[in-house]
Amino acid sequence: MKLKGRVALVTGSSRGIGAAIARRLAADGAMVVVHANENIDAAKQVVCNIREAGGIAEIVQGDLTTEDVPVAIVREAFAFRKALDILVCNAGGSGGGMLVNVDTGALNKTLALNLRAVMLSTAEFARITESEHGRVVLISSGAAAHPAYGASALSAAKAGAEAFIRSAAQELGSRQITANTVAPGTTKTDRIAGQAWTDKVPAWTALGRLGEPEDIADIVSFVVSDEARWMTGATLPASGGLLTTAANILAQEQRQPPLSE
Repeated sequence: MKLKGRVALVTGSSRGIGAAIARRLAADGAMVVVHANENIDAAKQVVCNIREAGGIAEIVQGDLTTEDVPVAIVREAFAFRKALDILVCNAGGSGGGMLVNVDTGALNKTLALNLRAVMLSTAEFARITESEHGRVVLISSGAAAHPAYGASALSAAKAGAEAFIRSAAQELGSRQITANTVAPGTTKTDRIAGQAWTDKVPAWTALGRLGEPEDIADIVSFVVSDEARWMTGATLPASGGLLTTAANILAQEQRQPPLSE
């Protein structure tokens, strides 16, 4: 129960990696605020899972690509206990498609979800938290550092978000708030379910398998704990040793989304 008494907001936590993070932080003792946009029923199920296991959880809902919603959900999360210790910026996606096909709407949505929302929610967290254990964690992607075929907008947004987190770490350090990034590799979620190319990934991974959402959640659990108090401005690859260059070659050959997404 290393997070007992602390409050955590996990964006995009109705399924996949976000849901696993929410469940893990609750198991560690935190009150967890689960966030969803449209998939509210799945978010309610995550909350039920947490409560059935003896944890504490609430829900906030909102579209992070919309104006002030990133600020609003941070305020809502704070309002439950008049406290907020941990912000996990997990919501992301929407690659934008091939460069020659990207239009203004798709580009704006990708940047809003993967970069703008991270900046606004982190800024609001910094304004309202009074925690002595403040933690900000960005869930990024291998696309931030490696070529991402068919997802140049996503790659740019994730790289920008990582740069923002590094700078935020410098600004927030005097208040003992840490800001770090966890960058998953190919992870078993419903986003890649049924894709034939996933069978090739284990051979390119040092640990010989796809990642599980719980693998990422365990790393986040460490990053937000007191044991990680001396780490800030860092990017932790959570990929099992995936050779992302080879993976993206396959993505180009098959015209599939990048495996590092």
